Amino acid sequence: MQSVRGNTKQDSRKTLYEFLQENNFYIDHATADLLEKIITTSNRKAIMLRGPAGVGKTQLTYLISRYLNAEYIYYQCTYGTDEDSLLYRYIPSEHVKSGIKITLGPVPRALMMSQKRKVVLVLDEFDKTRPTADALLLDVLQNSRVSLYLDDNETIITGNPDNLAIFLTSNDMREFSEPLLRRLIVISLNPPPTSVMFELLRRRFKESVALLLAQIYDDTLKAGLRKPATLQELQQLGEILESGVNTPLQDLLRMFIIKYDDDWSKYLQYVSSREPYKFVNGNANSIDVAQYYEPPQEVQMPQPQPQSQSQETQQLLEKISKIVIKQPSNSIINEVKEEVNGTVEVTFKAPISENDFTMYTNIIRNFWPEPSDTPYIFGKFKVVKDGNEYKIVSERPLTLLEYFQLLNNDADFEGYIEDKLILVNPTTINKILNEAHSIKYYSNKRLQVTFNYSNSGYGSSCSVTELIEIELDDTYSPNKKNTLVNATIRAYVKVWRKGYVSYESLLRRMIEQLYNADISVDISNLDTLVEFIKQEIRFRKHNLSPSIEMTLRSGNFEKIMDVLSKEFKLDVKDIDAIKSKGVAKIYYNEYYGTLEVRPL
Repeated sequence: MQSVRGNTKQDSRKTLYEFLQENNFYIDHATADLLEKIITTSNRKAIMLRGPAGVGKTQLTYLISRYLNAEYIYYQCTYGTDEDSLLYRYIPSEHVKSGIKITLGPVPRALMMSQKRKVVLVLDEFDKTRPTADALLLDVLQNSRVSLYLDDNETIITGNPDNLAIFLTSNDMREFSEPLLRRLIVISLNPPPTSVMFELLRRRFKESVALLLAQIYDDTLKAGLRKPATLQELQQLGEILESGVNTPLQDLLRMFIIKYDDDWSKYLQYVSSREPYKFVNGNANSIDVAQYYEPPQEVQMPQPQPQSQSQETQQLLEKISKIVIKQPSNSIINEVKEEVNGTVEVTFKAPISENDFTMYTNIIRNFWPEPSDTPYIFGKFKVVKDGNEYKIVSERPLTLLEYFQLLNNDADFEGYIEDKLILVNPTTINKILNEAHSIKYYSNKRLQVTFNYSNSGYGSSCSVTELIEIELDDTYSPNKKNTLVNATIRAYVKVWRKGYVSYESLLRRMIEQLYNADISVDISNLDTLVEFIKQEIRFRKHNLSPSIEMTLRSGNFEKIMDVLSKEFKLDVKDIDAIKSKGVAKIYYNEYYGTLEVRPL
């Protein structure tokens, strides 16, 4: 979360459109006028900015805060952000027993600040949050207030709506609830026209370089890439071109503009056929991108058109300095010794190339595998050559936690999962059977289902395929009383992702459905209960479970409390009422690290 005080006083003689123009930010006049009226005259200033990545949604909110001379409170939402993250911040502290201090999150902090001064609150990429976060904002947007529960007491914080402007940004990775959308003014932002981008670039670079950069922008806009080149990316490329480097243009484009292999293929296909820069030899596989940017005698650009230096761009590419900086030459690809011959069965497979180290990076950052004396063997993973391609593979199965961590990253993979899990039998299994797309095997000991999910929007897409097998130590019946059962989970999964887009996983749902369990506990099964609670705490620490909550039914709560007290810190209320009713509610308090046991 970031807070920045605006440093530019609002000038009553200057419109928002003029202010944005002065700060090299493009927006059409009508949208700027609408925004100005909302943020200066409306009682409730709640806006959702929608549009593809790179159009400047976040930068626009920052400039608006400067225009209003307002406090800027910024919060970056990530996949799985829930309502608690918007309400509370957990920070290390030596002054409390638990070592963790709870402070106000971005929403209550903004409300409290708005009591004294203007505030712009930005919840960036709100579409990455869990759908339950929508409900949290309803009262905030309607009444500028929020309820907090600190030390078991309710605290209501109310802001001043005249001083508060709330912005949500979205790349449309998920749909929002209808009550939330009713409270928001939704404004869609689109990439600026090429003519506008050319004018912005010409303010900083000589016309020939601005012309080349504008053509590159136009190509990324029309080639159907995940996102067009941004002004910042083009400015970085322009600075390198003007400084002089001995690097082919295609390499510079891959470094600064086009980051994905499939986008590069689309880009080459488009520039090989478009005007005004003509494709020379018709070879779309050529790596010499510079030829696509050789101008004809007259370059057709949006007005105003450069008149006298149309040939200088090509000369710029031809006269690049021959002085280059030496770089390290190590590459994992060059180190790989093992080559696959014939058919080899593995439990994990993901692509890797000289231009795409996404999965290699994800595995190292998420799992911290033990390194070896070579870069292509790390923990249970290794890189092998498969024909003309390279793959990261493993001969040992993924665990459920490893799968969920990989699922949160933007990379394709296939894998086999084998892990132990304690389930609530039959509730969890009933839900799995109900939500699966097809049931392939059904018996009282073993079940197998399939689940397929796909989603797309704004050039991004995702598909998840799961073939799940559940083998129980006990027997399953859909109508039996709930008990805990040890199970072995085996699954084949295939994940294909293009860009950042929300996903669904039946295995993930299975974990989330364990948290609110109603269980009958037998004295002989207390070890399983202890392991079940430990399992849920472990999943909760990885943000895989909304919370930990269960209803226990038993005839011997004294024995249950005795066993639990040896493994956990307990906070028990009214044990006599629990024993007399034979039922209790158990919660896990993350702040204090205790199990709270209450009568139901």
